[in-house]
Amino acid sequence: MDIKKFKFLCPYCNTSVSKNGIISLATLRENGDRGMIHMSTTFGNYSYDHVPEYEFVNGEVVEFICPNCHKNLDSEEYLHFAQLKMKVDQNIEFDVIFSRKAGLRKTYVITEDGIESYDG
Repeated sequence: MDIKKFKFLCPYCNTSVSKNGIISLATLRENGDRGMIHMSTTFGNYSYDHVPEYEFVNGEVVEFICPNCHKNLDSEEYLHFAQLKMKVDQNIEFDVIFSRKAGLRKTYVITEDGIESYDG
């Protein structure tokens, strides 16, 4: 399964936030600093680029924001997680949640069959 061909969408405006295997989101840090983060669509790969370049502090909770509609992507169900949709094809979409807490490398894909977990 080539995860790079799937689209990752904002759950509010349904706009794609991914291109060529990279998810791009706006960020807001606890200290008020704003920027853009570029993360791999490959589950378990927690490398990223941030503009401007930041060193996130372990335990710091970062807000992820849709660059299109500017809505906060915090999960309503899972504390300290952000949520996106992963569009597999015209008929299949899954929820993807990932940790907003720096240093906690956890991603979950919620499917009709259950929850798949990925750690870094």
